[in-house]
Amino acid sequence: MTPDDILSHSARALTPPQRKAYFDDGYLLVERAVDDDWLSKLRDGVATLVERSREISKSDAVFDLEAGHTAQSPRLRRVSNPCDQDAVFWSFLTDSPLVDILADVLGPNLKFYQSKLNFKWQKGGAEVKWHQDVPFFPHTNDAVLTVGVYLEDCGAEQGPVMVVPGSHKGEIFNHYDENGTWTGDIQPGDIHRVDVEKAVELCGPAGSITLHNYRAVHGSRPNLSGRGRPLLLNVVSAADAMPYTPNALKSRYEQNIIAGAQGQWAHHEVGHYLIPPDWSGGYTSIFALQQGEDAG
Repeated sequence: MTPDDILSHSARALTPPQRKAYFDDGYLLVERAVDDDWLSKLRDGVATLVERSREISKSDAVFDLEAGHTAQSPRLRRVSNPCDQDAVFWSFLTDSPLVDILADVLGPNLKFYQSKLNFKWQKGGAEVKWHQDVPFFPHTNDAVLTVGVYLEDCGAEQGPVMVVPGSHKGEIFNHYDENGTWTGDIQPGDIHRVDVEKAVELCGPAGSITLHNYRAVHGSRPNLSGRGRPLLLNVVSAADAMPYTPNALKSRYEQNIIAGAQGQWAHHEVGHYLIPPDWSGGYTSIFALQQGEDAG
């Protein structure tokens, strides 16, 4: 759907200025959008996953481990597909007030693409270099976003999501290096074309949500504080946006309608879209790719 198509539908949860800000800037922060009851359920789900990780000594398709992870002292970078791992995460996406917020910026017909849980463990949680999501999973149109939920308070010292305002209206950058290896970030020779000095830190109390269009340039600093920054992330699209490539994080819920109806027509926007590598043989996380741990 186009922004005009989406805005033709009455708002359900966001104010007109909030909707305008999303389309103008490519991102939005909504503080305390998730209530305490849902936060408690989500935290319990996270605790269950962390407990499971104690049995893992090497990163696999579900758990991406940070250096120093042990059964006695777990340290996680990511859990892939939390919606597949615990029913509470899928229930939250489909049954909570989050649906109305998503409809206000994607339209009434919403489709699930993928989910992940990024931790940024205390005292060392890895940075995420400047990148766009669109090269990882290009779609036929730009009504695609990532919605994050801060499960704990997140301040500047914890490595919050940072987004460059308006960058979603610019070019799609190469995420391969000069040797043709996928690095998962914007190349050093190109980053000067992005005004990263104007990047906005999306800090907020527990229950705050971040929304960013999948073309927006974003990243985050390491977490060197004594508090973790668990961030639940879901990629959602309008029902008329179709992926060009296979999903690196295969889920039984991929392409499921989470609100409204299935699209009868695919909407294509003119443009050129970078094709990511074939990850059918396995995929760990953006952290592993950007740190050169996985071959692109």
